[in-house]
Amino acid sequence: MDSVTTFLDIKREVAALNQEYDDIHVLVGAEANIIGIDGEIDLPEAIIQELDVLIVGLHPYIRPASWNDGVELVLNNQLGKLSRGIRKKVYNSNTKAVVNALHRYDVDIVSHPGLFMGVDYQEVACACVQNNTAFEINAGHQFPSLGAVLTAADEGVDFIVNSDAHYPASVGELDYGRSVIAQARLPVERVINFREKGG
Repeated sequence: MDSVTTFLDIKREVAALNQEYDDIHVLVGAEANIIGIDGEIDLPEAIIQELDVLIVGLHPYIRPASWNDGVELVLNNQLGKLSRGIRKKVYNSNTKAVVNALHRYDVDIVSHPGLFMGVDYQEVACACVQNNTAFEINAGHQFPSLGAVLTAADEGVDFIVNSDAHYPASVGELDYGRSVIAQARLPVERVINFREKGG
């Protein structure tokens, strides 16, 4: 079974669940890898069109779109740990890839900007604002730092707090996000998944 068929099956299952339950609405989403400097991601358009939520982000271990993208996004990020000169070049390449992805696709959330692969927070936040994309505060990785959140906030970006749960026990663990939001004094209307207790 191919990935498109799988996503369509998931969509049908979720639609049935949403008909069955009135008190919860399930969305179908995916977190895609950015695999090219031009912002290309590793999801086919047929899947992207079916998603309720598209999340994109840089990850260190990907199948790059091309040899050049592999050098820029994979090899150089590893070599950048050893060389300041390469690190600066990689920082610029990473930022360009994220910004291009945000302009290329209708992205709802940019995942953990800068985690493992440094980016210019100001540039990424500006692209988020231009494209109505939420900037993730990742509670699972306790990332980004308060300083990075403040930099992004200065550009007017909206945030989303995510537990980055990879197993059921960590679903809803958002303490780091709450703490950073409080320290940054972010207005709650700037956090798209903020809910009052009991709401």
